[in-house]
Amino acid sequence: MFAAGHAAAQTTTTFNVTGTILPGVCRIAVADVSLGTYQATLFTGAYASPFQPVNVVVSQCDPLVTRVALRFDGNADTSNAQLFQGVPGIGIELQYTSSGARVAPGGTAQMATAAATHAFRARFVQSRATVSAGTVSRPITVTMTYN
Repeated sequence: MFAAGHAAAQTTTTFNVTGTILPGVCRIAVADVSLGTYQATLFTGAYASPFQPVNVVVSQCDPLVTRVALRFDGNADTSNAQLFQGVPGIGIELQYTSSGARVAPGGTAQMATAAATHAFRARFVQSRATVSAGTVSRPITVTMTYN
């Protein structure tokens, strides 16, 4: 004898699980930099002050972090957007030391390694014919991205 019963209906579905595992972080440090004191009368023609070192120290990186990019943000000089703002007629030039490549405000430098002292340099550069005297104290923000 057969038992009569109800057949159960069944429906299945599949879902995807997504996500990203990011490498850990690094520490970053940059000391304040003094470009020195100069007479405004020196800035005639294309005068530039001597370079001063700007060391960006990246340390204590997670082993998964192999490269970093450093972005430098700050106000641009009103006469030359490739320079950071100084006083009228005198901007601040930032360069990557090993290549001499200029880093403009909003510019990014790709580093071949992560944990290292990344050497940059800065100086005052005349940006227009007429210059003004004044004290310079300008923040430059460094943002680091990984790999």
